[in-house]
Amino acid sequence: MGSDEPKPKKSRAEPKQGGAEDSLGGLYDFLPPPDPVNDAAAKVSATKHHLARPKLPPEDRTRVIFLDVDGVLLPTGSMETIVVDGVTLPARDTVRESDFAVSALGNLRSIVQQTGATIVLSSEWRRTESLKSSIGAVLRSQDIPMIRDTTPIFHAKRELQQAHPVLAWCERRAREIGQWLKDHPEVTAWVALDDLDFAWADNVRAAGTPWMKVRSVHTNDKICLTDDNGAEAVRILLYPPPEPKVAPRRPAHRSRAEGNGNGILCSTEDSPPERLRLG
Repeated sequence: MGSDEPKPKKSRAEPKQGGAEDSLGGLYDFLPPPDPVNDAAAKVSATKHHLARPKLPPEDRTRVIFLDVDGVLLPTGSMETIVVDGVTLPARDTVRESDFAVSALGNLRSIVQQTGATIVLSSEWRRTESLKSSIGAVLRSQDIPMIRDTTPIFHAKRELQQAHPVLAWCERRAREIGQWLKDHPEVTAWVALDDLDFAWADNVRAAGTPWMKVRSVHTNDKICLTDDNGAEAVRILLYPPPEPKVAPRRPAHRSRAEGNGNGILCSTEDSPPERLRLG
């Protein structure tokens, strides 16, 4: 017996949202689903790695590390540079942790951990606020205390500049460190970490400037701060060497600037570098 009621129509399938794109699958469908257990384990591992570092001692403001950067914490030539007012600086306004030598940063932290020494920036990079801030941020990322201060900026002596720019540069940095020490008489132990050989500064040392060679660690500018350099710095800070009673001069020759009759006494042991670089 027939019915006058219309037969129900078959429902149409709802179209998929997104059309043809969804038919190809989601962009990240190939990735495994989130794993809370593994994610938590990774966080625990990172925390343990951070805690594995030896705890730093209380800050000892009687001990200071005068820190150069280029050639000490990162290899020379690893960054593009520009010359500003006769000084070579990184072309970028900021530096990143990836720019630095990981082992050198670790060795610097080891010096601080063993001595409690504070850090004073003596590098030419102290000339700009952006670079100072970047360096401070990199040190803090390695759990190294913030920079305590920077050395003053002096001008090179003209007669030394005419004799040899690197000689003038070494002597200037020695005077800058010496002035900072005069302004902070509480400091009784210090070391300069630098790729400069401060024997040059000692050979033209003026009265009132500290003897530098005996309290400096001379790094290889391509290798940066090594384990042995760190051990030497720790020895200098824990057992400060006595001031030399006699100038540690070695056989020297008289070097004259071109077109100038004034002579400057320079060491012959260390030949002048082929390329002048400030760091």
